[in-house]
Amino acid sequence: MKKYSGFSLITLITILSMVILENADSQDIAYAKSITSMLCSSRMHGRGYDKHGDLRAATFIRREYQRIGLKPIANNYFQPFRINVNTFPGAMNLKINEKILEPGRDYLIDPSSGKCKGRYKPSTITVQSMVQGKADSIIASAKGSVLIIDARASYTLSDNDKSTWNDYRKKLLSENKARLKAIIELTDEKQLFGISSVAYSIPYFRVNASACPDNISTVSINIRNQFLDQYETRNVVGFIKGKVFPDSLLVFTAHYDHLGTMGRTVFFPGANDNASGVSMLLTLADYYKTNPSNYSLLFLTFSAEELGLLGSGYFVDYPLVDLSKIKFLINLDVVGTGSDGIAVVNGAIYHEWFSTLIYINDAEQLLPTIKRRGEACISDHCPFYRRGVPSFFIYTIGGSTAYHDINDRPEFLNFDGFERLTKLLIEFVKRMY
Repeated sequence: MKKYSGFSLITLITILSMVILENADSQDIAYAKSITSMLCSSRMHGRGYDKHGDLRAATFIRREYQRIGLKPIANNYFQPFRINVNTFPGAMNLKINEKILEPGRDYLIDPSSGKCKGRYKPSTITVQSMVQGKADSIIASAKGSVLIIDARASYTLSDNDKSTWNDYRKKLLSENKARLKAIIELTDEKQLFGISSVAYSIPYFRVNASACPDNISTVSINIRNQFLDQYETRNVVGFIKGKVFPDSLLVFTAHYDHLGTMGRTVFFPGANDNASGVSMLLTLADYYKTNPSNYSLLFLTFSAEELGLLGSGYFVDYPLVDLSKIKFLINLDVVGTGSDGIAVVNGAIYHEWFSTLIYINDAEQLLPTIKRRGEACISDHCPFYRRGVPSFFIYTIGGSTAYHDINDRPEFLNFDGFERLTKLLIEFVKRMY
């Protein structure tokens, strides 16, 4: 009887432990989803700059730091810096013949576009005529009007002709020697929105060819941009002191900014890119506040990543900590999926640490794949890496393919690898001791 009771007690303890762990994981996912949803809400305006979406997001993250119990550096969670950025807070209307096109779905505007208002009879050229040098007379005749570029067959171009076409397209917008009012490119390719630190004099639209009439006779445009000169944005910094090695740092980073708005009604939520990364960073911060590491932990959320890693670059140029004290940095960007595993940029550089990830993953059976990548300056780890800070940039693979478009929304993220990646990182930090 005693043996049976002992067995029952052990079994009960085991079951309760599993339930507690499962509930903790469920709470982590619920928390991560709530953070992602908040950062992607309309009140954040795509975490861009025209309606101070970036400042709203930064204030929200600071409040989470305070709630969790992270400490500021030098009595301030914010590290302000200034940027130049082109925005589209106002009118965003494009009509071809009598059909009103829907922004974000039927077309995107080049982020460096300027303003335009009027009704025009367009001139049309093809990509082939441009690369063959036969387009100058047509472009000249479109002076003071709208130029339509039929790029539906651009996929047939050779690599050399594609390069020529891209150069020609950039010059049309940036130089505008023909004094065009606007440029419209008809395309069948997937379109990606962006953000720009420069603004040119005219707008450039990339329009889904399937949304346009076959014969275009008139184009009506009402577009208004606003260029923000020396706009102040901010990084958000939180800190947990280490138990044994307080002067050595482990750093988690994620950018919180996204692409903002395109007109009064369209905004880009940026769920995977990168509300998901901020959610994981805050989840880790919450864990480490109650489970302190031997090393001090720094949690950095950056602005202006989409403008060219400006926030992380500013932190590296004006560091709030001694960069030489950073033992390792992990940058989290696009981590809202994971059904196919993760990829690790710099995995081929830091062989020992990458092998540690593989060892933990094999032992714990966490993720289906950990893909090793070389160096790539495509996210906020890069400015640190260039200063000699050992770093990984980790992103998840599989699931939603929405990227830099209006469909990168929370409901399309499966968070398949979120819990497992979180566990992997916690175990990885333990191996740092």
